[in-house]
Amino acid sequence: MIWTFLLGIIAGWVAPSVEERMRPMLNQYLPGDRVSDTELRAVAICVCLLVAAVVAMLTGSSHVLPLTLGAVLGAIGPRLYDKFREMRAPDYDS
Repeated sequence: MIWTFLLGIIAGWVAPSVEERMRPMLNQYLPGDRVSDTELRAVAICVCLLVAAVVAMLTGSSHVLPLTLGAVLGAIGPRLYDKFREMRAPDYDS
């Protein structure tokens, strides 16, 4: 189960970089429609979760809940960490 949780964290963490690589490809295959940022973010996290689910299935630890929770933590975690660092940093300008 911990392996599946770690796969989910990796999937959520990698999703923003996959998102930027998918933008030109989707715009090429859908020339008349511009894909919105929200749709692109959803497609990127779904693709990353699909790959993580296949890897989890191949390794024999295919638990859905740890994979999903890990993906949420992987997607939100870097932003929460940045907020935490901003809270701890003193503001000497004010």
